[in-house]
Amino acid sequence: SMLQMKNIVDMSQALTAMVDASVVSSSDASKLQAFIQGSQRDASDDAEPGAPAAAVYESKSGNIVETLESLKEKADAQLDEVRKTETSNLHNYEMLKQSLEDEIKFANQDLEKARKGLAESS
Repeated sequence: SMLQMKNIVDMSQALTAMVDASVVSSSDASKLQAFIQGSQRDASDDAEPGAPAAAVYESKSGNIVETLESLKEKADAQLDEVRKTETSNLHNYEMLKQSLEDEIKFANQDLEKARKGLAESS
């Protein structure tokens, strides 16, 4: 995928490459695409004198910030789920290990009793 990045000419191609690499979901990609297209339109409007309206700037930055916050929330939720699964798996492993160790211990005790019984009877 890094080889693809060298051939990317514009932001649209970069965004498409990220979606193809599963770095960004398609719904988030469409939000970012809309943001980028809005930025490109504003860049062409910059040739005209005058500052952009404050509301336009806020809505663009809010949109991208919301998208990034949404991505962070999804990542945090996935991390929490993975940690819970890992903790559960560790607990299950420890329980199985203890069970097997106990089983071996009691089997060795039974073996020693059987050996003593055979030694006394012979």
